[in-house]
Amino acid sequence: MVTAGLVLCGARARAQTAVGDQAGMSDDAWVDQATYGDQANAGAPLIPPNVEGPALPAPDGSYCYVGPHPADTRVVPGYSWDGTQGPHHRAYPPIDNRLFAFRDGCYYFTGDPRDFGYGGQTYAYYGAHPILDGYGGGWCFMMGPHAHLWAPWSPNFTVVGTWNYWHGPFDPFFWSYWPYYSFYYRSYYPDYYGGGRFYRGGGYRVAPAIRSVPPQSWRGGAARTAPIYRGAPTGRAFQSAPAPRSSFSFPAQGGGFRGGGFRRR
Repeated sequence: MVTAGLVLCGARARAQTAVGDQAGMSDDAWVDQATYGDQANAGAPLIPPNVEGPALPAPDGSYCYVGPHPADTRVVPGYSWDGTQGPHHRAYPPIDNRLFAFRDGCYYFTGDPRDFGYGGQTYAYYGAHPILDGYGGGWCFMMGPHAHLWAPWSPNFTVVGTWNYWHGPFDPFFWSYWPYYSFYYRSYYPDYYGGGRFYRGGGYRVAPAIRSVPPQSWRGGAARTAPIYRGAPTGRAFQSAPAPRSSFSFPAQGGGFRGGGFRRR
């Protein structure tokens, strides 16, 4: 695995140390944001459903999206960002299923819109946090500073510096899939998508599938507070399993999002 010094969001991550100091957390706790707790000993980390196989189309062969999302300019030349509100269908599947939540037959983009050409208003977050059901549900597993189109909705978000940090509980859904996604966001996302890399130069490099991860070990107690990660060898591979359901369910809230984007260079 790439060392803890590797950060997800490029230059934005240089502020990690300052944020960690303000929150009273160690540097490495902020860099990776992961405590897997005692559940790490229960078995090999799980592969989340609907992320490693092909995207699931609607009956007519199109793909259902809800809300704004990256556009596949290989299929529809033009702007990289599709700002369409509400449910809609497109001829192309998600660029990478791991950047979307799949809910009720539709895909919800849960990544950082700034890395895919959006230049409008966003809200700054730091580390993993739950996602409102109306925006896809489940969790955002991104490490370090990143942004979303939606404002914080819960008093469990704490302002630390200029970011919103989740200071509430982490449920079994999160702990089941954290090892997989932390590896993805640490080792693949920066090189394939960070800073608009997917659209640069016409290369269109999609991050490869994850079949296994470098050996890791996890330490920590009950999964109640902000995660802390330590790397060390254990040597376990991923295995597929049914998805635990996230216990987080918030009433949906609207949001006025505006589409933007840049054209493929």
